[in-house]
Amino acid sequence: MSLTPDEIDELLSQPHIAVVATASADGEPHAMPIWYLWRDGKIFFHTGPTSKKVRNLRANPRITVVVDTKQAPYKAVVVEGTAKELPDDRELGRETAIHYLGEEMGSRYAERSTGGGTLVVVEPTKFISWDYGR
Repeated sequence: MSLTPDEIDELLSQPHIAVVATASADGEPHAMPIWYLWRDGKIFFHTGPTSKKVRNLRANPRITVVVDTKQAPYKAVVVEGTAKELPDDRELGRETAIHYLGEEMGSRYAERSTGGGTLVVVEPTKFISWDYGR
């Protein structure tokens, strides 16, 4: 059974590891686990400015992001959409680290990060979801 919009929002607001799938201009697939933040109906994540994800998105902005609970009863959300690059945002990077590591460890992680990354925002065009507990 599909999740409701509120349930999708709740699941995407939790610090699950997501897998981002991109494709190069010639269609070669690439999938990579990431940390992300769900804000205002969009997914935000940081990556290196020369990463394969960014190179792929420059050639082909279509993206899929998969978030799942990895525990029974399994829930998952697949977000299809388009991505665009934004300037690095160190405060959003700090918020992301705290979201995944907690205040103390996340703050230390953010302080050690050198910055210079690329912020990617995903504008969803389609959601696919399920809850095997139903």
